[in-house]
Amino acid sequence: MDQLTELLRQDGKIWVVVAVMGVVLLGWFVYLVGIGHRISKVKRRASC
Repeated sequence: MDQLTELLRQDGKIWVVVAVMGVVLLGWFVYLVGIGHRISKVKRRASC
């Protein structure tokens, strides 16, 4: 596994991996926040 990490670092591809992971995590965060807003809207409508 260490050889793979070293190979990615040499080629500069490690930054591609880090960028893709960052985009995926950001997407999950935005998705979860959106769901939270929708749930709070439904709760407000249901309580009226």
